[in-house]
Amino acid sequence: MTYTWHDIDGRTVEICDECGFDARELTGNDDEQRRLDGAYAELERLLDHPDADRRPAPETWSAREYVEHCLDVATVMLGWVADLTGSESQGELTDLAACRRTVAALVPPLTDDQRAVVQHGEYAQPVTVEWLLDHLLHDTEHHVLDLRRGYASLARAAHPEVSFRG
Repeated sequence: MTYTWHDIDGRTVEICDECGFDARELTGNDDEQRRLDGAYAELERLLDHPDADRRPAPETWSAREYVEHCLDVATVMLGWVADLTGSESQGELTDLAACRRTVAALVPPLTDDQRAVVQHGEYAQPVTVEWLLDHLLHDTEHHVLDLRRGYASLARAAHPEVSFRG
C-alpha cells in the first residue's frame, strides 16, 4: 500500500494514492459502518472464486491469504477500539461475517468523545479511535482491490493476449 498520514485541521488523515482512499471523505460512524460492511461483504464474494488459493506471483498473497490478514487486522483493531471505548470485545474474529457483526455492534453507537480517545504506544505517534477505524477501513477496502488485481493477473496469465493496437 502507498499511503501517508497528513495533519489536516488538527486531525491525522490517511490518504492513499494507489486505491484512492481519502479519510477526509468519511462522514462518521454510519458511513464507516456501511463501508466496512460493504468491504467485508465484497471480500466474502471475492473469496468464492476458483482461484482463491492461488498466488498471482510468488511474492503476492492469494485471496485467501489476504482475507486471513484482514481477519487478523480486524481482530486487533476492533479489539483496541472496544478496549479504548469501554465497549464489549468480540474476541478473535474467525470469519468475515463476524467482522460484519462486530462492526455493526461496535461502530454506530460510538460518541464523539469515544472517537477522540487516544491510543499510545502502538504506532510512532498517538492515534485516536477515529484514526483506528479509518485505517481499518482503508486496509480492508485496499485489500478488496488487491484481490481483484490478483484475479485479473491470474486471468491475464492464463489466456493469450489479442492485440488491437495494430
